[in-house]
Amino acid sequence: GGGGGGKYLYDVVVIGGGSGGLACAKRCAKYGKKVTLLDFVKPTPIGTTWGLGGTCVNVGCIPKKLMHYGALLGEAAGDARSLGWTKFGAGEEGSKHDWETLVTSVQNHVRGINFGYRTEMRDQ
Repeated sequence: GGGGGGKYLYDVVVIGGGSGGLACAKRCAKYGKKVTLLDFVKPTPIGTTWGLGGTCVNVGCIPKKLMHYGALLGEAAGDARSLGWTKFGAGEEGSKHDWETLVTSVQNHVRGINFGYRTEMRDQ
């Protein structure tokens, strides 16, 4: 306690459970210090709370990147189908691919580029 006897319950008190606070607490503990970490987020009016990791992990960078990645996967799924992917996923059957669809799609794309080049050359 703080009774003036020079004894404390903890060697280090870390305020904030974001990446910096967690790194500090872990490093101090690694070197034998007795550490406590204080992290509190006032719940929103509808009662939303979050866990350790700070703003980036809980409501910032990480969720934003995963949402973006999810959107990209949705767009890529359409592209993948045109390149022969007929089933996606893990499990017993896994993903399935149609080689002929891929070959046809690639050949058509290359022919389209060839045509564009020929047209550009004619216009020169």
